[in-house]
Amino acid sequence: MNVYPQFAPETFVEQTQTRSLILLSPRLRSRNALLAWFLSAGSEAYYYALTQAMDLHTFLGQLAEGLRDFDPKFGAQSMQAASSQAEPAECADALVADLQKAHPKPTYLVVDNADLLLNNPQVSQKTLLIFFGRLAEALPSDLKVVVNSRLLDYQMWAKMVHEGTAFVFGDDMTLDEGIFNPNRPAPAHLEVYGLAAGYVFVDGKPITTWDGPLPRNLFYFFVDHPMVTRDEVFQTFWPDLPVKEATNVFHVTKRKISERLGYELTQYSGGFYRPSGQMAVHYDVARFESIIESARLNPPDDPQVWYNAIKLYRTPFLYKNDMAWVVKRREQLRLAYAEALIGIARLYRTQNDTERSIHFYLRAMREVPQREDIHRELMSLYSMRGEVTKAIAQYEKLSEILRRTLGIQPSKATQALYNKIRAGKV
Repeated sequence: MNVYPQFAPETFVEQTQTRSLILLSPRLRSRNALLAWFLSAGSEAYYYALTQAMDLHTFLGQLAEGLRDFDPKFGAQSMQAASSQAEPAECADALVADLQKAHPKPTYLVVDNADLLLNNPQVSQKTLLIFFGRLAEALPSDLKVVVNSRLLDYQMWAKMVHEGTAFVFGDDMTLDEGIFNPNRPAPAHLEVYGLAAGYVFVDGKPITTWDGPLPRNLFYFFVDHPMVTRDEVFQTFWPDLPVKEATNVFHVTKRKISERLGYELTQYSGGFYRPSGQMAVHYDVARFESIIESARLNPPDDPQVWYNAIKLYRTPFLYKNDMAWVVKRREQLRLAYAEALIGIARLYRTQNDTERSIHFYLRAMREVPQREDIHRELMSLYSMRGEVTKAIAQYEKLSEILRRTLGIQPSKATQALYNKIRAGKV
């Protein structure tokens, strides 16, 4: 059973209707489904995937050859521009001219694995911007170029996105409703994914090395504690060091963080280390907790609200890190995740959607197996569906969990429900 919102082609078509150059957000979880749609017969798309790092002229020539799978006569002007080493704008014009003459004429040209061009250090950013900028200008309204890349350099694309000549599809589905949001310009963007294997991106580029675990751990502590005193930092990281030694290690570590990011993460003000303001920080944990807190204060009647939190929790918080503060936060966030699962399960039950309700209660039970109320809900739901055998098995599973972990039996309320189910009174 599928309980999640799925990729809908009509959503893509509607949002990109007035756009010519479309960039797929690297953090869009339905990218594979979108690409599968392009490859299907109904999308009227020409598709080309790069297979090795290349410069612009090599790309143009190999693209023209590859698209002959769709049109055997495709690409005369593109091949000429590539072989003559034409200027970037002329290359764009040649490609557009070939696309307009193509038969069958495509609605989309999809360029996959575009990292091999966009992130090739042998290709200047200026060359790429001229080529794609001219491409966006020259494309007719009924023809669109879609670029799929694992990474998007924010600084490279921001101006085009803000001016409306390029559009990042799926960006509004990522953290904080968009990294490329034209209404929220920022000098730099820091994306931090504590609930997705600990990935960190600065302006779309991943931070892959930290010069040891200490800078990475301190980095996450600062991001997770946006207002913290020096004493709190020292007590967490160097409780046994004299203040002078701890101070030296702290400043060296803090400098390493700045070197990795290319920006200052924090500034000292009023006795606290606070965000420096040099970067817009997009933190999945903060977003997750904000949604949970809002749902607590105003219980939603739309399951999508709970799902927005659930989909952020992709892995336990920094699951490979065993520092005491991380372990404590991991448990807090796990319980909040269970709360979201229970919240959406309850909501589906009020809507008489027993199948989805059971699905999310089972997921919640895996997080907090000793919660009797979850087991009672499952017993009741199974009984409502006429699945008495499953309801009884659920009670027996709870009994085993409580006996093994706490040495106790289910509560009187749970036993009473069990007896009613056995007697056919539920």
